[in-house]
Amino acid sequence: MQQSNALRKVEENYPSVVPSTPAAVPADNEPKFGQRPNPKARPVQKTVPMVTQIVEERIIRLQTPEEKEEEKFASATPQPLLSLYHAGIETEKRKALVPTIFNDILSNFMTYGLILVLTTLAVYKVHQVQMTRDMTVQYNEVAKHNDQLHKQWLSLLSEREALTEYSIIRQNAQELGMVQPKTEDEVVVDLR
Repeated sequence: MQQSNALRKVEENYPSVVPSTPAAVPADNEPKFGQRPNPKARPVQKTVPMVTQIVEERIIRLQTPEEKEEEKFASATPQPLLSLYHAGIETEKRKALVPTIFNDILSNFMTYGLILVLTTLAVYKVHQVQMTRDMTVQYNEVAKHNDQLHKQWLSLLSEREALTEYSIIRQNAQELGMVQPKTEDEVVVDLR
C-alpha cells in the first residue's frame, strides 16, 4: 500500500509519533486533534512563585506585677501565662534623622543656598520698606513743626511792626505818666 506524501514527511520528521505501517496503528492510539507535536512550540515549564518578603515575628510575654508575685510563690512547675502579646518586629535599622538631614543638605547644597539667599533678600527688602516708612513719618512731623514755627515767626513780626508804631509808643508812654519835655526844659550835653 502506498503512503501519501504528507504522511511520509510526518514519518521522516517524527518517526516515533507515526508508525511506519498503517496496520500497526491501533484505533485507540490514533492521534486526536491537538495531540500532534508542533516543532515551533516550546514545552511549558511549571513556575513556582517566589517569596519576596520575609517577616520575622516574635512572641513577647508581658506580665503584670501581680503575676510576677504569683510566679515567685508558685510551685516548682511553671504555669503558662495567659496574656501574650504578638508583635511584628522590624529587622532593618532606620537611619538617624539628623545625619539624614545633613546628607540631604549637602547633596542639595546649591538649592538650599539659593533658598537662604532669597529669604535673606526678602527679609532685607521688608526691613528697608519699614525704615522708609518710618523716615517718611519723621519727615512729615518735622515739616509740620517747621510750618508751625514759620507761622509763629510771622505773627511775631507783625506784633513787632505794630508795637514800633509812633502812636502806640506815645499812648503807652502817656499811660505810664510820661510827658514830652518842652524845648526850654531840654538839656543838651556835648560829648566832644
